[in-house]
Amino acid sequence: MLLNEEIVRYISLVRKDGGEPVLGISFREMSVDPDLVASFVLAIVIFEKQQLRTFIKEGYVVVIEEGNHVVGLLIIDKVEDDEPYREALKGIIADFETEYELQLTFWRGDIRPFREFGIDILGVFPYRRFDWQLVPKLTRKSDAMPDYHAAIPWSVGEADKKIQTVIGFINGKRTIKEIVESSGYSEAELTAIFSMLDRYKWITLSRRATKDTVLVKLTDTPKRLIGVYGDQLDGFVELCDGTRTLGQVCELVPFDIEVLMTIAKNLIDAGVLGYGEQLSEGGVSTE
Repeated sequence: MLLNEEIVRYISLVRKDGGEPVLGISFREMSVDPDLVASFVLAIVIFEKQQLRTFIKEGYVVVIEEGNHVVGLLIIDKVEDDEPYREALKGIIADFETEYELQLTFWRGDIRPFREFGIDILGVFPYRRFDWQLVPKLTRKSDAMPDYHAAIPWSVGEADKKIQTVIGFINGKRTIKEIVESSGYSEAELTAIFSMLDRYKWITLSRRATKDTVLVKLTDTPKRLIGVYGDQLDGFVELCDGTRTLGQVCELVPFDIEVLMTIAKNLIDAGVLGYGEQLSEGGVSTE
């Protein structure tokens, strides 16, 4: 069962012996400080040894589960049935304790090795989910876009190797689905990785243009693109009026369909063209 990640606000794993937070991920803003809520709940569970499975605070539900070594807290919006989220939290705790059994048993106070487990948590609760037919494209960090390529906190150890491998597959042409099939990683891992790359602005996402794609003109064609493709580019852009598919436009311009789809992608990336409504066989909008 896919959970609604849009209601997930915060997750934290805390060591039972001592109460040290070992891993925490903030998903969405809250009207209260999640760390304060977590501290209050943990004081009850860990230090006062009281049994507490659910706690409600200002419209948020705190789901609490205990493992052998850690306590897990999941803060979500109010929902009719929180049991699926509780089961997911139980699974996260079980996987975490299995993977880090030695470190948790022989505690040395170093929480850095646990950061790479963020990819496992985000495989269950991603920042957001995507249509796997979307095509990712790497952004470029510059002085004009200083928030692009922000540091990814969970990109350490084995998680970093996986992220870098996936980045190597991103060429602006492959869909997410094609990258999943080529990478050899699980769907959960790829869900987590693309969630991170999107959150920290390493990628943009767009649909792939096909012969059935309908495009509409948004702005005039930049001179630099006319210099690359010639004056006939303007004619192509004007034909993209929302009434023709790319296949139909191809019959009216001196480009074959493969070249036309490449040009269309460049024009979409440049903001010259945008996606229109899909047409039925009779040329009527299907949306």
